[in-house]
Amino acid sequence: MRSYYHCVTSRFGKRAVSVITVVSAAAAGSAFIAFIVGYFGLFTSRGGISPVMPVSAAAAITAGLAIALAVRLSADKKTAMHSRYTFLDMQLKFAAVSIYSGEVYRLGKRSVVRELYLIPFESFASASPSRSGKKLIIRGKMRRYAMNSDDLGYHIRDGAAEFDRWWLNFGAFEELDGAEIPALFGDPARICSAFEAGKKRFDALPKPRPHTPGKLAKPVAVPNAQRRRMPERLHYDPYRNRYV
Repeated sequence: MRSYYHCVTSRFGKRAVSVITVVSAAAAGSAFIAFIVGYFGLFTSRGGISPVMPVSAAAAITAGLAIALAVRLSADKKTAMHSRYTFLDMQLKFAAVSIYSGEVYRLGKRSVVRELYLIPFESFASASPSRSGKKLIIRGKMRRYAMNSDDLGYHIRDGAAEFDRWWLNFGAFEELDGAEIPALFGDPARICSAFEAGKKRFDALPKPRPHTPGKLAKPVAVPNAQRRRMPERLHYDPYRNRYV
């Protein structure tokens, strides 16, 4: 039985809206203060309208717009990347947690880096949300991979994970006794319940029967059995036209 959980990306949009609201309020406030100061000439010796007023107000508004645009673009990029590379894949014998980590450029080529936690239910102990509710605390033996996303592809065989890059099955990972994973998949309590249910399904699987070799049967002698003669002991009989 498979359960697949996507990353809840609405948090990035809400965070961007909050930051844009604060930045817009700060830019508007800065522009208003610059207008008041310039109009009344508070810091000028002669008084009157200062020529710095329109420049200061325009600079504040421009800076606010630039910051808001950068925040919006960053939120859109995080939404797109986490939607594709961040997921929770819960299989019959293991759970895989993939988290988008960022991008690197090597030799002019862009590579996506992500973390992959491979948690077998055989060694899984417990899962619980943190006090803040922003992380999942998972206890038990697990593997942690951190590398190029293209190298972390895997397929399922008999309910277990096997990597397409065969060497990842034997190395290039970090063994952990537990981990705190960002709660990016919705309600943390629901995800922890899904882990517990996966553990129960794994424990309910029928255990393989132990192999007990039986006793070897003794060879049975066949009466009146003609012994096979080796070729070097045969001779040709011309009258019978065969080897005897």
